[in-house]
Amino acid sequence: MALPDKTYVRFVCFQTIGRQRSRLGLFKAIDEAVESEYAPGWAIVEARSLSAWFNANLDIPKAFSTGGHKGFGQPGLSWFKPVATEHISRMHRLKLALEDCGIHVEVLTTRDPGLIVWQDQHQVVAEPRGRKF
Repeated sequence: MALPDKTYVRFVCFQTIGRQRSRLGLFKAIDEAVESEYAPGWAIVEARSLSAWFNANLDIPKAFSTGGHKGFGQPGLSWFKPVATEHISRMHRLKLALEDCGIHVEVLTTRDPGLIVWQDQHQVVAEPRGRKF
């Protein structure tokens, strides 16, 4: 199913630390997946290959907040722009590999990612305005 042309996409998984559940980006989850006793060989190879591709083809954002009050702004979230079709396609492949390693991945979409604090041709980092996923 094709997404509307103004839909931003974010891929997340969850990690439980102690009693707190928090979102974890897929790139952070790759190491966890590779170390999993459930990880099949093909998924490890695919995750590492895709990680290398993203390292070469996706910039690390230079800002994650506007600074806000006394320099402590709400942390921004990374979203793929609607035009980043190759990146989104490869993230879906990474999702399949991680899920085969036992890591559940959710795909979030929004038309309003929030206040954009940084962007390049493939992605934005935005401080969320509210829950509009």
